[in-house]
Order: sequence, then structure tokens, then C-alpha cells
Amino acid sequence: MKRQDQLLEFVNRKGFRKGWSAFIIAFFLLFVVLPTVFVVTYAITDWDAISITVLSNPKTMAIIWDAIAVSFAIAVIVTVIDFFAGLPVAWMLVRKDFRGKELLDTLIDMPLAVPTAALGFSAAIFWVVDPSPVPLSLSIISSPFILIVLLHVVFSYPYMVRSLAAILEEIDETYETAGRTLGASRLTAARTITLPLFRAGLATGVILCFSRSMSETGGTLIALSTMSSLGIVAADSFATGPTLIADWRTLSFTDPSYTPALAFVSILLIILSLVLLVVLKLLIMKFHLPLRRVWPMPEKMLSRGIFPKLKDGSALFFLAMIVLVPSFFIFTYVLFATPQAAEWDSFIFALGYSFLLAGIVTIIDIALGIPFALYISKHREKRSSHVLDVLVNVPLIVPTAALGISLTLFWSNIGSLSGLEFFILVLAHVAFTYPLVVRNVAGAVEEIDPSYEETARTLGANPMQSFRRVLYPLVKGSILAGAIMAFTRSLGETGATQAILGNNAPTAPVFIVALVQSDAFFQAGLACIILIIVSYVFMLMLRYITRKRKEVI
Repeated sequence: MKRQDQLLEFVNRKGFRKGWSAFIIAFFLLFVVLPTVFVVTYAITDWDAISITVLSNPKTMAIIWDAIAVSFAIAVIVTVIDFFAGLPVAWMLVRKDFRGKELLDTLIDMPLAVPTAALGFSAAIFWVVDPSPVPLSLSIISSPFILIVLLHVVFSYPYMVRSLAAILEEIDETYETAGRTLGASRLTAARTITLPLFRAGLATGVILCFSRSMSETGGTLIALSTMSSLGIVAADSFATGPTLIADWRTLSFTDPSYTPALAFVSILLIILSLVLLVVLKLLIMKFHLPLRRVWPMPEKMLSRGIFPKLKDGSALFFLAMIVLVPSFFIFTYVLFATPQAAEWDSFIFALGYSFLLAGIVTIIDIALGIPFALYISKHREKRSSHVLDVLVNVPLIVPTAALGISLTLFWSNIGSLSGLEFFILVLAHVAFTYPLVVRNVAGAVEEIDPSYEETARTLGANPMQSFRRVLYPLVKGSILAGAIMAFTRSLGETGATQAILGNNAPTAPVFIVALVQSDAFFQAGLACIILIIVSYVFMLMLRYITRKRKEVI
């Protein structure tokens, strides 16, 4: 106990706190931001090549602008759909008790654990028009744009639900109860009292969903390839910004003339996305939501009878048919496909490798992401805090393929990568998962009244004690949400991993991609099912451990 007291005393020293703050900021800048945007240096060193081969070529510029416009349109539509479809489910998870709630809570996260390439394949065979459709598939979509919107909703929907639910857990329900005792209906109280407190959570959800859609590469490529193989010609010429980067990256291995165009698209996508995300966050945080006008009779009617049930039923139907069924349709495919022999030793090794990688990445994210989130949330008066708050979104918007390339270029300039593959993969996965923890925790901290901690400090609690006893219990839901997002995002990543190590990367998602590319769909489906089941069990264990810790506290 004496050693523990001495350790706490050392940690609470002002000098240590300043040094720790400097360390987490330096880590973020040197190991997350700098390697992520290192590709920008290409524009500085080779601007003449970009000017000659890209800017002076109208056909190339038209392809680039069309792809970027499609990316932005899809991301905006997906984010709007996620909010309106995700808010009722988040509300159900936090404010209502019903049988099967824990199962629903876990199922929402399951699409995050499915490898993006497998998810793209599963959604495509479920939605796309097929001359010989798989049994139980809808087979109704022939538009690449609609297919990618639906696919990106599957990827991003859990982020919106988790962000809104985490904030809703921290909003005191007594405010809403007080409004109802004064005569307000459920809808009026929720719309005029609770929703205005959602701004930080909404900003987090919008940033995560928009960024996830903008950066998606692997699943989109596989979905378009599957669509093309089913005879949809329009899929051959359809491209988003990230898929254009991936296509030109492949061509650049044999034709270096594509390199300037590849760098220009990456840089343009990063800059435009960053500007739009800043504007979106400012609008959300300053916009007064919702309208203050009240319609007593209509809102009272919508708060009773069949209307709440219709709302909840529609939200659950959307979750089932748009998110869950396309995600897990691979089960149906395997059920009706012709069985084939397979060698599973390699997959078992890849699965263990992936879990080790995702586990280490998540530990790093939590250990360094929570203090960083606290720093930017509690130092809003400093301009540097606002700058860091903007920079933390950068890794989210960089296409994962471009992120892997940028990281490879960055570390190869420092030294040889031989023997450091796992280390580079850890840093690469930390780069795009670190912001998930920071965004969730920062959004939660901003919604908590600072007087709670101030009161604890006046009663003699040191900073560490006030965090452990006051702040941590209030933001634990957001920490868990960020940890699940980070773990599943790392576990299912393909684009960045392939960009660094190619198809020889010993991870489960890359192994599955190799099976899909070799037309071994049955083996790929079985591998996906195993990965889904193992991930599901892991998340149940994580929630159980968290719940037991809460009971102890």
C-alpha cells in the first residue's frame, strides 16, 4: 500500500502531468498524424510531375473529380441515413428494458467484426440482380451507386448507434422527467430537452460515419467486382475516390506514370474531407437543435398508441434487413454452396495473428487515447487543443490503402522494414483506430458537468482519484464503445494491411481476400463464419468483464 501511495503521489505531481501530456501529444503527432499524411510530401518534391501528367490532362482530371464527387455524395447520404435510422435504436438500448436487449446490443457491433472484403461480397450477393440468384437473396439492385450506399450503411451504422448511445447514457433522465411532469409529451420532452444535449455525440457520430464511408476501400472494390462478374456493366466504370486510389496503386507497380495521379488524388481527398469535416462539426456544435416551437396535440398523439411501436418496429426492421441480413448473408451462401476441401492450419494461424494484432492495438489506443481525449476536452481555452481536435480526424478520412502506402514510405525512409513487419502493422492499425477511442471519450467528457470533478477536488481528491471515482464511471460506456470499435476495426482491416505487406500478410482478413480472389468462395465463407463467431464470443466476454467491474466499483 505504501508503494501504491508513493506511485500515486508521483503520478499526481504537476511536473509528471505536464510531461505525460507532452508525451501523448508527441506520440499522436509523430506516430499517427505525420506517417498518415506523409504522402503529402510527394506534392512538395514532385509538383512538376503532377502538373504535367495530371493537371494538364482534362480526361484524368474529369475522372478524379467524378470519383471524389461520388465519394462525397455517398458519405453524406450514408451519414443522414445512419442518424435517422440509428437514433431510435440507440434510444431503445439506453432507455428501454426488453427481452433480448443484450443480444441486440451485441448484434449491432457484429458487422464491424466482418472483414470488409467479405462484407462487400456478402452484401453484393444479397442485393445485386443475379441471373442465378442465391436462395433467399433479394437480387433487386442493378445500380452501383445504390449498392455502395447500402454497403457503407452496413459499415458505418454501428458507429452512429454507439456514439449516440454512449452520450445518451450520460444525459440525466430527470430533466426529461421534469418536462413531462409539467405536461410535455414524451416526444416533446425528448425533442426539446434531450436532443439539444446530443450535439457532442452527434458530432462524434457524424465524423465517424462520414469518415468511415469516405475511407472505405476493400469492401467497395469487392462489391463492385462481384457486381461486374454478375453482368452489371455499369460497375466497371464506377469509382469512388478510395477505389480510384486502389486501382491506380495497382497500375503504378508496372507503370510509374500513375504515381503522380495517385498522390494527387490522395492529397485532394485528404484536404477536401478535412475541410468539410471541420465545417460539419462547427455547424453541428453551433446549430440549435431542435426547433423550439412545440406542437402539443400532434406530438402528444405521436407519443401514444401505435406510433412509438411503429417507430421502434421500423428501426428494428431497418437494422435487420439493411444491416444484419446483408452482413451475415454469407451464412446462407455457405449453406447452399457446394462443399470443398480446405486446409485450415494457415487460417488458424492468421486468426491468432489478427487477434494478437488487434489486442495490442486496442491496448495502445486505450492507454494513450484516453489521456489525449481528456487533454483536448479539458483545455478548450487553448488554441492548440482545437488544432489537435481537428488533427485527430485526419487518420479517419485517409483511405486505408493510401494510409498503408504513406506509412510504408514514412518508415522505409527511416530504415529497412525487414523484420519489422509486425511493428509496422501495429503502428498502421493504431493510426486509423486511435481516433475511434479519442472521439468517443472526448465526446462523452464534453457532456459531463465539470463541477463534479471540481467538487471532488475541493474534498481533497487528487486528479487521479477524481478521475477513477468520478469521471471514469461516467465515461466508461464511451470507453467500451471506443475499444470495441478499435478492436473490430483492426480485426477486419484489409486495405492498409495489403498496402504494407501485400497478399502475403498473415492476417485473417487478407487470408479471406486471397480465397475470394481465387474463387474459393465456399472456403472464404466458412472462414468468415469462424471469424464472426470468435469475434461475437470475444465481445460477449468483454461486456461481461466490464459489467462485473462496474458491480465491483
